Amino acid sequence: MNYLASRPEVDSKRIAAMGMSMGSTRTWWAAALDERIKAAVSVACLTRYQNLIAHGRLWEHGIYYYVPNMLKEKLDTESVVALIAPRPLLTLTGDRDGGSPADGVRIINSFQENLYRLYGKSDKFRGIIYKGLGHQYTPEMWQETLKWLKEHV
Repeated sequence: MNYLASRPEVDSKRIAAMGMSMGSTRTWWAAALDERIKAAVSVACLTRYQNLIAHGRLWEHGIYYYVPNMLKEKLDTESVVALIAPRPLLTLTGDRDGGSPADGVRIINSFQENLYRLYGKSDKFRGIIYKGLGHQYTPEMWQETLKWLKEHV
């Protein structure tokens, strides 16, 4: 990020991050930890550890995905994603993505909707769950991504 922001051809006030699958996870972690990211789009790979456990789907992710002691400390993904607020965040997930159980995504999205509302920035968060879609990035999702980034960056 330091290198990117230092480049003369980069407007450091307009940096966005987006990714699909593990790129999505990198996106929400990076945006949570670095406020220089002004907007983020995460496609798939947005899930709560508790929901992965409940669905017996821990095997959907490798050891690289899990943060030691998060659950022990009573934290889950929505706590990390909340650090992005009130900067613009779009999440796009299929309801049949085995690595992102839809019930957990709904909890994360609901948490973010409430948080963004508290900031008075409801228009800066949008979470879409696509019916009948698995771990995919469709042309429709790509169009949502482009629209979001054009609007917010």
